[in-house]
Amino acid sequence: MPLFDGSQNTTITGGNFIDQSTNHNTSVTNGQTGIDILLKASNCNAAHDSAAREYNPRCHPGTREQYNEDIVYWAVPASGADDPLPLFWMKGLAGVGKSAIAQMCAERLKELGKLGATFFFSLNRREKATEFIPTIVYQLSTKFPDYRDLVDQRIHHDKAILDKTMATQFEVLIVEPLQELEKAGRGIGKRITVIVDGLDECNSTDAQCKIIEIIAAAARNGVTPFCWAFFSWPKAHIDATFTCTDVAQVTCTTLLPISNDTDSDIELYLRNGFENILRRRDIPITFQWPSDNNIQTLVKALKGLFIYVATVLRDVDQARSLEEALHTVCATTANPGDDPPFAGLDAFYMSIMRRIPLKALPTVLLLCRLSCSNDPAIIEELRIHIRTKLGGSIYFYHKSFCDVLIDPTRSGSFCIQSSPTLNAYYKHSLEVLVKYEESYPFRGSGEV
Repeated sequence: MPLFDGSQNTTITGGNFIDQSTNHNTSVTNGQTGIDILLKASNCNAAHDSAAREYNPRCHPGTREQYNEDIVYWAVPASGADDPLPLFWMKGLAGVGKSAIAQMCAERLKELGKLGATFFFSLNRREKATEFIPTIVYQLSTKFPDYRDLVDQRIHHDKAILDKTMATQFEVLIVEPLQELEKAGRGIGKRITVIVDGLDECNSTDAQCKIIEIIAAAARNGVTPFCWAFFSWPKAHIDATFTCTDVAQVTCTTLLPISNDTDSDIELYLRNGFENILRRRDIPITFQWPSDNNIQTLVKALKGLFIYVATVLRDVDQARSLEEALHTVCATTANPGDDPPFAGLDAFYMSIMRRIPLKALPTVLLLCRLSCSNDPAIIEELRIHIRTKLGGSIYFYHKSFCDVLIDPTRSGSFCIQSSPTLNAYYKHSLEVLVKYEESYPFRGSGEV
């Protein structure tokens, strides 16, 4: 826009004026911009500050502080210090607090103006690999106007770009626009952090490895200004990808262990959690509940598993009788001895399953089996019915519950892989097939 555009009756004597305004051009076709198309292909629920993640676990104040400080220092090193490696991988088993740490780091880096984008994978509608690059690109476009213009133009020019491979999308929508801005002296800065949580919950193991490889290649070649923080299970294929030479040379790896060293954090989390339960019921926090003995019993049993703490607090909070619920929890978790770290959590989940009335149990197990399914068609069918009949969604608070129910050695008679449950599962699938066949006849192979 020209200087003094639209001004009238203006008199200026002397002075030098420099017009530094920037024009942002947006291409529109049929009422849609390239950014509109990008938004439709992305998953806004995967962002760290999405409404869908509002009640997901956070690090309790005063806990996990060293891990958070280390990651923030990696992302934003001290002035004059050498830049750390561009990739960071925190690995750990389910329930040790990886997602909570990722969330806190995202919030802190946003405060520092160093957060570029976040993607929190989850089996609950945030698992699609095809949404990963579009979501990252869309979030970046909301922060950097010049970059947004270039992305808008590229999608407008090639509307099929979002149907191409991840490698092509990364090159065309991330690498090339950023290099163009850098050459024009309008770069977005350096060490902008992108956080990727729950990579192991992405719906394709091949895509999980491909994401790491694409990003590591860009980091090795120095073609983007980003540093990438990954949080995931150390599954064999992910571990193999991060430890191969080409990726390992640009990656800083840390293990988030199951350890009794976190007992003080666990105790703080428990005490504050129980205080909040009392406050929600207008009970004075001076009320001596739970007892110190109850707290120590739980700390010993929880074995450093933060998801276990969150599950216990949620279960007690939702109970009609706090005292009865606490007694059940303590009885379930007492005397863990030298059992495996997840033995207590398994026992707690099984105590939840035992509360289900026997008449309702087969239906509940079937719903659990459907909810744990990796078959997109069956998952979508279930969601359609839930929306129509219940107006809500069925999902697990944490994938550890699903892991227990799938493993017969951990869930016993409640295993959703048992013959009766699988028979019901296949029966339901056939009913779905018959229902669709009535409405949409399938053609025989001879007619194709």
